[in-house]
Parts: sequence; C-alpha cells; structure tokens
Amino acid sequence: AAPYGAPPPPVAPPAMPAPAPAPAAPGNVRPFPGAGHGGAGTRRWIEVNGARHQISQNAVVLGRSTEADIRIDDPGVSRKHAEIRPGTPAMVLDLGSTNGIVVDGQHTQRATLRDGSRIVLGSTTIVYRQVEG
Repeated sequence: AAPYGAPPPPVAPPAMPAPAPAPAAPGNVRPFPGAGHGGAGTRRWIEVNGARHQISQNAVVLGRSTEADIRIDDPGVSRKHAEIRPGTPAMVLDLGSTNGIVVDGQHTQRATLRDGSRIVLGSTTIVYRQVEG
C-alpha cells in the first residue's frame, strides 16, 4: 500500500470499446484498411452522347479510329484525337489532332480535369466525371 499522504497511484484511462461491426448488408463489401480517400477509391468516367464510359486503365485514347479506346463517330475528330490520364490530378492531352481540344471553353494542348469538366472534340462534347469512394 502507498504510504499515508502519498498521491494515489495513476488511474489507467478506460479501455476504448471495440467498434461494433458494420451490419452485413447484401453485397456490402468492406474496404480494406487504407482504401479510404486515396486515388484508388476514386471512380472516373466520361459521358459521350449520353453513353457512360468507365476510365479504369492508366490512359484512355479518344478518337475516330477503331484502335481508340473510346470511339467517337464525328468527322471533326481525329483518329487518335486526345488522351485522358486518370491520376491526381486527372489530365487530358491533345495527341496532335487536326482540330485540337477545348476544355471548359479554353482551346488548349493539355488541361487538368475536375469533376464536370467539359471536353470538346470536333462537335462532340464529353463530360468528365469523378467521384470519391
């Protein structure tokens, strides 16, 4: 026992209760630790004439050619017109096209993309979308 008049022994902080497991909903996949707000948790896609195209690989080529990753049937679009590179930040680059690219109203060779950016190739407007999570 502590001698009379000595301060009481330090009290350990209460143990934190373990977090309750999330209820298992059908199809509920729990992300692995650290999967939260990194680049990997971002979903990216573009909308071309109402069609949604997922962007998952390192770079997506847009153009009129059958070799383009996303084909755009527009006479004003070059065979390999532009490339979208997902990343932080996402970028669009002109691949030496005849008519160039316009991003958010600016004629440019390359631009940083954000959610809702509008990319015009020929007479086709493409909307870039990205969502965390």
